[in-house]
Amino acid sequence: MHLMQQWFNKSLQRKIGSLLVVLLAFLFIVIVYSIYKLKLISAEMHEVADVDVPLTEMVSELEMMQLRQHLLIEKFRLEGNQSKALLTPEATFAAQRDALSFLLDKAVRVLNRSLQQHQVRFATETHQQILSSIEHYHKQSDIFEQELQLTLSQGHTAEQRWQQLEDDAARLDQSIISILQQMEKLTLEASRYTDKHESEFMLVNTGLGLCAFFIGLYLSFYILRIFRLRISRIQAEIKTVHQSIEQGEPIASPVFQHPVHQDELTELEHDLKMMVQRLSQEISNREEVEQQLLILATRDKLTGAFNRHKWDEQLRMELSLAERGNTFSIALLDVDFFKKVNDQFGHHVGDKVLQALTECISQRLRKTDSLFRLGGEEFVILLPQQKAEAACQVAETLRQQIEDLNIPELPRFTISFGVTEYHLKDDEDTILKRADQALYKAKNMGRNRVEVG
Repeated sequence: MHLMQQWFNKSLQRKIGSLLVVLLAFLFIVIVYSIYKLKLISAEMHEVADVDVPLTEMVSELEMMQLRQHLLIEKFRLEGNQSKALLTPEATFAAQRDALSFLLDKAVRVLNRSLQQHQVRFATETHQQILSSIEHYHKQSDIFEQELQLTLSQGHTAEQRWQQLEDDAARLDQSIISILQQMEKLTLEASRYTDKHESEFMLVNTGLGLCAFFIGLYLSFYILRIFRLRISRIQAEIKTVHQSIEQGEPIASPVFQHPVHQDELTELEHDLKMMVQRLSQEISNREEVEQQLLILATRDKLTGAFNRHKWDEQLRMELSLAERGNTFSIALLDVDFFKKVNDQFGHHVGDKVLQALTECISQRLRKTDSLFRLGGEEFVILLPQQKAEAACQVAETLRQQIEDLNIPELPRFTISFGVTEYHLKDDEDTILKRADQALYKAKNMGRNRVEVG
């Protein structure tokens, strides 16, 4: 059972196909049942046409002949011997009896033919009972005819004798009435039997049709629901990819859940999530590479400070802002006697000195300030929105902290500053040249000091 469920759940095509098979099976049952019932009803209609309709017609004729026969018996009683001369009542009675016998024999033939051909589908006992009643009637009729002829041959007959004949005639009438009632009962049973089958046919066909309708409705709803749900998920994933590409942001890694059904749409959704995950990793890797390239393009590899290329870019931007009314200052600095450090302790120690210098200065600058390495031991600090006086205070603070800096395994060192602020019509060369002159002045005046240019 579990394997069957797994096989069923792994394919949407199997689920839809199974529901379609059930729907077609119901429709096939409806068609087969309808054909069977229509054939049955058709056979019953033939039976009604071959048996019940002739019997119904015979019932009407028998009722009329019964009435005529009763009138003739009354006429015999009243006319007595006068009838014997004319023989009209006897002849008429014989003709009525022959006609009645003919009709009854015809009914017997109809019933026997139906029974012999196995066309009777209902009330078989009633058919047999009618045949027995007709046979019994013939025997009574023969006896009554013999008694009637005997009475007529004797001439004038006592009232008691006519009363006995009337009683016999009444019994014949009762036999005819019984036959008529049985025939009417047979026709009524035929109608009820046919109506019952028609009602069953309509009821079962309606039930099967409704089942097929609801299965088809459920199938349509199920297909629409599955497709809308799965496609909406796929569209959401695609929308996420579009937004990530447009905004340049990494794609949120999709959450993988074990699906209940492993059908075709689920596999497509899973493949799409795998693609989104891979694309997310590629975007993240690309951003990391771009970030590393940006660092390589703008940062000094040894110290981590901004490089000369970044300095040129930032300086042009600050000059552009200064032309519109802003101001800024720069503080050019280098390490005092750095060549001696390299010669005495080696270049690897000199590199560590530069790294320590960069770390110490970067920790004490504002977020808006920037430190750049122009080359060798030469650095420059960009101080936006700072006048020369404030820039000198920053430089003096940094100079003092570097002088007091004591790092094990590193020699103590000092730095000198040349500070200047933006002057009207300054460009990249003039402002940097003025700061360089101030730094040269600080070195000539003994180093480890700050000078303004």
